[in-house]
Amino acid sequence: MSEAFERYFAKHGVHFEKKATVTAFRGDDTVTSVELADGRTLPCEMVVAGIGVRPVIEFLQGSVEVDDGVIVNEYLETNVQGIFAAGDIANYPDLIFKKRRRVEHWDNAVSQGQHCARVLMGKREAFRHVPYFFSDVFDLSYEFWGDPADSDQVIYRGSLAGSSFSVWWLRQSVLVAAFVIGRPDEEREIAPQWIESSQRVSAERLGEERTPVAAAKVSTSGE
Repeated sequence: MSEAFERYFAKHGVHFEKKATVTAFRGDDTVTSVELADGRTLPCEMVVAGIGVRPVIEFLQGSVEVDDGVIVNEYLETNVQGIFAAGDIANYPDLIFKKRRRVEHWDNAVSQGQHCARVLMGKREAFRHVPYFFSDVFDLSYEFWGDPADSDQVIYRGSLAGSSFSVWWLRQSVLVAAFVIGRPDEEREIAPQWIESSQRVSAERLGEERTPVAAAKVSTSGE
């Protein structure tokens, strides 16, 4: 996947300096060049630094339980009854993947904010949400759902040599994550549904390009 994106970016004039270390920015009022550890100087007009973020929780110490964010239960409620947290700062139990996580994406923030509102209005239900993000690069749009961390099999549909393919991560034949770019709507719609329901799938059928993705579903007894 990385190679596919690198080829696509290169076709649009993007040059990659792999394993390069920046040692200095140069310029007067604005940055005009970047110095690298190997002695080279690259001219530039703008610098974007992706250095990560951390939740600001110091001011909450002693008020609610905190640990890499604000610790909440399945209802997004803190250890103090009636106090809730949502969004980037909420460290919540993911009921789908059976682990705690803190998600830094606006889709999660919107979903958790809406859920908190429903709980406060009396609909006390546990928060269930498939981790999701999307992005647009040049004229392509892609989407990603789930968590591939513990997957044991990866299935591809389409061709990574082009701009229309999907990637499916399985754990013991259960779909846990999916990446879709330039694919039929059926794949976009099925992916989050199957991840949320821990759907078992046939890796063989899923990998057959001519077979509809829905045909990869493995029915359980009673269905």
